[in-house]
Parts: sequence; C-alpha cells; structure tokens
Amino acid sequence: MWPILQSTRPRTLPLSVSGILAGTFLARHSGCFSWDLFVLLLLTAVLLQILSNLANELGDWKKGTDRRQPGRKALSLQSGKLTEKQLVRAIAVVLILAAVSGITLIYQAFGTFAGIIPVFFLGLGALALSASVLYSTGKKPYGYRGLGDVAVFLFFGPAAVGGSYYIYTGSPDPEILAIAVAIGLLATAVLNVNNIRDFENDEKFGKITFAIVLSRMSKTGSTLPATVYQGILIFLALILSAVFAAVSEKGSFLFLITIPFFAIHFFWLANNKGAGLDKALKVLIAGILVYALTLF
Repeated sequence: MWPILQSTRPRTLPLSVSGILAGTFLARHSGCFSWDLFVLLLLTAVLLQILSNLANELGDWKKGTDRRQPGRKALSLQSGKLTEKQLVRAIAVVLILAAVSGITLIYQAFGTFAGIIPVFFLGLGALALSASVLYSTGKKPYGYRGLGDVAVFLFFGPAAVGGSYYIYTGSPDPEILAIAVAIGLLATAVLNVNNIRDFENDEKFGKITFAIVLSRMSKTGSTLPATVYQGILIFLALILSAVFAAVSEKGSFLFLITIPFFAIHFFWLANNKGAGLDKALKVLIAGILVYALTLF
C-alpha cells in the first residue's frame, strides 16, 4: 500500500484542493453552499490529480525519462517497489473512482443528465479524465510537446474554480474570472518549477516542456527564461488578486499574507538547482493553499 501512496505524490494534492476551495468560498460569498457538493467536488478533483500523478509516473518510466535522476528520491517504479502491471491496475481503479465521483457530482448538482449544462459538465469530466491520462502516456503525450502548461492552467484554474462556482450557484459570474485565472497561473507555476528542476533530464530524453521551448526560443540553453516566466506567472496572479480585491464585494486584500511564501520560493529557486528545487516547490504549493484559504 505504501508504494501506491508514494506514487500519488500526496504533497502535490493541495493544488487540486485549492481550486475547489477558491470556487467554494466565492460561491459561499454569493450565499450558496452544500456539504454534499463540497465533498464530491473535493473527492473528484483529488482523484483526478492522483490519476494524473500515477499516469505520469507510468508514462515517464516507459519513455525512460524517470529511470535515473541523480539526487532525486526514487519513485515506486524506479525503486522496484511497484511493477508496471500493479501501477496500471492502480490507474484503472482510480480512473473508475474519479468517473463515478464526477458522475455522482453532476447528478447531485443538477438532478439529471439531460440538458445542455449537465451534458457540458459530463463532457468536461471526460476531457479531464483524458487529459489526466494522456499527459505523459500514449504515442503522442501532450506533456512532451510543451502543452502541459496550457492544460494545467485550464483545469486547475478556470475549470476548477469556475466549474465549482457554477456547481454551487447554477449561474456563471464573470467577476470571479480574475481568481480563476490567478489560481490557474499559480498552478502553472508549480508545473514550471518541476520543468526547471528536470530541465537537463527532460531535454536528454526528448521531453519538450515549456521550459525547454523558452530556452530554445531565447537561444540561451538554460533555465533562465523559465525562471523569468515563473516571476511573470506569480506577479500576474497577484495583480489579478489585487484588482479583484479592489472591485469585488467578494474580495479582500488578505491574499497579501501569501507574499512571504512566494518570496521564499523565489529565493530558493534562485539559489538551488535540480533536486534542490524540491523545497521551492513545497513552499509554493503551501502558498497556493494559503491563498485559497484567504478567500474564505
């Protein structure tokens, strides 16, 4: 059981929780909340991220990307604690659980599967399941083509925040787009740290991440462009948060307490490389969770 738990990468799961918390708190400010929906939203989001983490380990292992990374703690397949067959079985189980949870959520929210809105959410759920699996598996994984940032931004930001808000309220609110985009930008920053950390290894095995795309476009051959990109992502998220706090009754400037998290993150990002960036990753994820909690 422990190897499977390790492969779910528990320290990353607050990322999926943050988007749901943000959407939930914004809906609560609009007078809408349901414990049943809250539990199902959290469960579905976490299962989708676990599915993505498991599938990512399998895909990277089969392509050789994660077979040897000096300085990093070995994952379950690397250490031999899990076989490919066992991991595939775990992926199948989590996929089924995520599908059942998502379908139950949609029925609980709308009371039917008929109609444009329920069908839209069913389609969104199917897309999320596919995106979770195909990030690094299959013949043409999109995570190996520099498209991971786009997927992470959309699913952890607008889909998680905006989708959960709609599930509660039954209506869209353009005003919350600022927070949905901000959460998406911060989630993308988490992926970017991973890409900076694994830059040399990914390039060696032909995994084209956006960090590598930026390096090639700038002809620097380094992670400097990705580091600048990291600053832009977090800076824009904070600007959008400030705008939301200034113009919306749902907003406040309490999000400013997360600035020390992001400052420490940048300090560690600037002074470490490779596996040493893991602590920069941890403080960034912690900062995002705190950011979501400030919307309460």
